[in-house]
Amino acid sequence: MKMSYYTTVLTLLLMAEIVMGSCDTKLECSLLGDLLEMALKHKSPDKGCQCLSRTTIPAFQSTLTQSQTPGDKGVIKFDKVVINIRNSYNPTTGIFTAPVAGVYQFSYTVMSQLGKHLSVYLSHNDIKQQRTWLKGSSFETGTANNILNLKKGDQVAVKSEGSYTIHGDSSGPYSSFSGYLIAQ
Repeated sequence: MKMSYYTTVLTLLLMAEIVMGSCDTKLECSLLGDLLEMALKHKSPDKGCQCLSRTTIPAFQSTLTQSQTPGDKGVIKFDKVVINIRNSYNPTTGIFTAPVAGVYQFSYTVMSQLGKHLSVYLSHNDIKQQRTWLKGSSFETGTANNILNLKKGDQVAVKSEGSYTIHGDSSGPYSSFSGYLIAQ
């Protein structure tokens, strides 16, 4: 079944190469567009449609509505869900669980309490990926962006490194956590 899918795609690409240069530009683009559309809409018997859509791409964003002190290695629970396609982010636990394998982009922004230190990190299956440290001379924010290759069921969260308080406020999202699939 997989070989048939790849054979079809390769055949379509070969046909596209033959078409290019044989007709006028407008017709070339139209034919090539049709071939690519056929390849993208191809259905595999074991997996269904190979195309991702707005309702199937895992994506989430959540904010912190009140300050939290989760403790050392404690998960920050970004409790106000803005978007949660595929319901892969759990605001009760603060953990994103990958519903499908792929390459994901994650971002978080955290704000320290007035004049306090703050250290947090992105955790992938309990392994530190990126650390953000704020020295706390005033309210300070730190942001991190990461791209991770996840397997289905992998877990990603933002955790406290030490017993720090992360600033949250319902009047404005100062601290947030988001992620989405960028490639399968």
